[in-house]
Amino acid sequence: MPVVVRNTDQSWEMPAGCRISAALLSVVAFLSTASAQQDGIPRQDVSPACLKAVLAEQELTRSLRQIRQPLPHITADESIQIRKDYSNLLYSGYSSAADTKTVRTYLEYQILQITDPEFAAIPSNGHQLLKEIQSDVQKAGSRIGNASNQLTMRRQFCKDILDICKKLLDNSFDARITAVSIMKYLQETRPATGGAAARLHQDALVALISVLNSDEQPDSVKVFAASSLRFVLRNCDVIETEQFRISDAVSRELQRACSQSAFQQTLLETLMEIQRPRRNVGGTDPTAMKAFVTVLSDRTRPVEVRCLAAQGVGRGAIDAQMNLSPISWKIAQLAGDVAQEFNRTPGDPKWPACGAALIFAYRHYTDDEAEGTLLERKGLSNRAGDNPPAAIADAAPMVQMVGMKLVRNSSTFTIQELTPLATWIRDSQPANLKWDNGQPAIPVD
Repeated sequence: MPVVVRNTDQSWEMPAGCRISAALLSVVAFLSTASAQQDGIPRQDVSPACLKAVLAEQELTRSLRQIRQPLPHITADESIQIRKDYSNLLYSGYSSAADTKTVRTYLEYQILQITDPEFAAIPSNGHQLLKEIQSDVQKAGSRIGNASNQLTMRRQFCKDILDICKKLLDNSFDARITAVSIMKYLQETRPATGGAAARLHQDALVALISVLNSDEQPDSVKVFAASSLRFVLRNCDVIETEQFRISDAVSRELQRACSQSAFQQTLLETLMEIQRPRRNVGGTDPTAMKAFVTVLSDRTRPVEVRCLAAQGVGRGAIDAQMNLSPISWKIAQLAGDVAQEFNRTPGDPKWPACGAALIFAYRHYTDDEAEGTLLERKGLSNRAGDNPPAAIADAAPMVQMVGMKLVRNSSTFTIQELTPLATWIRDSQPANLKWDNGQPAIPVD
């Protein structure tokens, strides 16, 4: 059975208030449907070389689902007795040993219920648990007027929750994914209206990265850690050194052999949220773009993963030192690979998302994304400016033709449709395939 479900976390949802081009509305509609289908029934195109590893992943996940190891906590009746005291301390703060015990006892009741098999068997219980914890984190310290004291209290509250969550990381599957899902909500500062974003509790970020890179956790748990990191990057103020750490952790997972397509796609979507294009500590390597180029260029990976990496090239963080022309040529080569595979399996539910990813490698989601500085824009065609190099200007319409046909997911490509693309790939290979100083040249094959 499939073991890793792609955790999109509404990755294709349009930002509120943004204007999307009417011509692309149908693409987004197809894509949303395709994402939902893929989340529910993830594909398992497993090569013979990776079969053993994938079967081991499946067995490990099944074993986690069989764990019956309830952790002790107070009863529901006992929780009612201390609920009022807990609420007062939540709003007003706490520091004494007795008050801390009250808060932690109630939090243990809330969180450790997920280790009870009967509780976990009802999906709405887990959803409600997450909702309650998120709400309580937002309310924590709201009656404390002094900003410094409020920060101290909220930091302690996040620490108390995190300590309890860590107890779940060697428990059942439901317990583990609940833990990493809670961690993304542990914001020690709240977002300011029209101002600074929230800041995640530092130890929660450390814990999420640790789960993602743990040899003890299966990819079916790691995918939730990756999704939580993506949520943090989207919703919190993440300083550049922490962005480097997240980028390194995600890239490490992408380098592993035999990880499943759904997991790789979630990792790539996480990297699209990295805002710093290049390290300035411990070297000057690119961050997310290095991973996108590596995955895009790897013809042994599933094409849907490579398509998403191509989209990452169009949406990920870049700087002026990067040469996008050879990457665009590689995306065109990928489009040719995809078209050939599509002709073997038309109608496969993976194709609409793959096609949309190729389209958005060159285009913006919304009109706003085509504005601003070249480095701020989304889509290679926008990033190339008014006088784009031929490797981008010529490739874009051919790649997008392939993408639109994949989105429709019906009739196969004809020789007449693909000949111009094949000819261009053959005749337009850049003389210089270096896309960044210090990085390997784009491979021809």
